[in-house]
Amino acid sequence: MFLRLFQAEWMKLNGSKVWLLIFASPILSAIIGFLPIFPLTEADEWLILSTQMIIAHSALFLPLLTGLFAALLCSFEHGHGGWKQLLALPVKKLQLYGVKFIIIMILLAFTQCLFILSVLVVGTLKGFYSPFPLESLLYSAFMGWLACLPLAALQYWLATMFTSFAGPSVVNVLLTFPAMIIANSQVFGPLYPWAHPVLAMTQAFSASLGGEAGFLESSSLFYVTLICSFIIFTVIGMVYFQRKQWN
Repeated sequence: MFLRLFQAEWMKLNGSKVWLLIFASPILSAIIGFLPIFPLTEADEWLILSTQMIIAHSALFLPLLTGLFAALLCSFEHGHGGWKQLLALPVKKLQLYGVKFIIIMILLAFTQCLFILSVLVVGTLKGFYSPFPLESLLYSAFMGWLACLPLAALQYWLATMFTSFAGPSVVNVLLTFPAMIIANSQVFGPLYPWAHPVLAMTQAFSASLGGEAGFLESSSLFYVTLICSFIIFTVIGMVYFQRKQWN
């Protein structure tokens, strides 16, 4: 049943705007990559370009996309009593909740892969000749994807609460913009879900190159916070979804 439910939910994405959104951050990050924000040196050309694009992608575009994916997946059912019709079928609420969350994370994984490709494209077009830091970017993208887990769980919960696409989207936008400022706080940064992607991606990229240029003072404490917040938001969302009477 879980597999069939996943296939049914995945088929809903055919022709959806979701597939356009996964290209949004890689394209916008690539545009920022062409801007002369930081001076390039031949020795550190990939490092500087990657850092510039990682910050733009993880601090702004990735948190926004996380909320948009959640809102879009729920908007299919919010209209015309879709939840009630779907739950009238022989499916369990928690299975449906889990399937949609998995799809959100798959879409984010596609976005991360395209982001790595966008860094390669920008560097190639700029004529970089030094080796491409594929392993470092893979590690950074993977840790950024993991850091989206609690934010995705929180945004997914909000998307089930609001009956319109605009509601959770507005909340997401308003809380995303302060993320870069809050990320600089050693106290509040690790506690703010919208700052988690930029904290994880910058720290992972720096660490993979043997540096300590990330925003985190304690990586271990940050990842404990990620795990705990992911569990809390997931449990709250599942309990809410299980108990809610859908119209």
